[in-house]
Amino acid sequence: MRVRHTRSIRVPAGVPAGVLATITMDVTMVAASSLGGSAFTSKRTDVDVIGRWAAGLLRGRWRHGDITIEPARRGEVGLGLLTHYSTGIILTQAFLLLPRRGDGRPSFPGGTAFGIATAALPLLLMFPSMGYGSFGLRSGEAARINRIMLLGHTAFGVGIGLWAPRLRGRTRSARHASELAPSTDRTTAIIAR
Repeated sequence: MRVRHTRSIRVPAGVPAGVLATITMDVTMVAASSLGGSAFTSKRTDVDVIGRWAAGLLRGRWRHGDITIEPARRGEVGLGLLTHYSTGIILTQAFLLLPRRGDGRPSFPGGTAFGIATAALPLLLMFPSMGYGSFGLRSGEAARINRIMLLGHTAFGVGIGLWAPRLRGRTRSARHASELAPSTDRTTAIIAR
């Protein structure tokens, strides 16, 4: 009998958990903009602007006067989504790699607190780079975009808290799961004995 060896692909838990946490953030933001109107909506935080900013970074441009008045770039929406979800995956994986007390498992409160802490990244790095200033103070709508960031990153943290504990350790590919299941040929051979 010939045994087939196949390789399983190990997907870091931060990938599915990060995607799901980012979806949690996006669903929350869509609901907030629908229910709260302009209090939770700003063109300064739209995905096309994030894509324009990421395109600038790729070209070596770290600072903008006001990125919203710059011309649109081809493919900026796609690049914005890629940047948004990649950042969610990287931050979630970073959360999973943090040392923990006790049993070492990620927790809902820990994930939520981590997500809230990640709001510092856009407020202190991305906003100044986009020309809005720290905490968006030069944007003309600092309170609004800070509220949007805090709500979004809280929802992201809730997503991490919900998904990371459930997906940690369950990230092998479906192929690996089928390798663990007994094949019908082997099962038939064992029963026939």
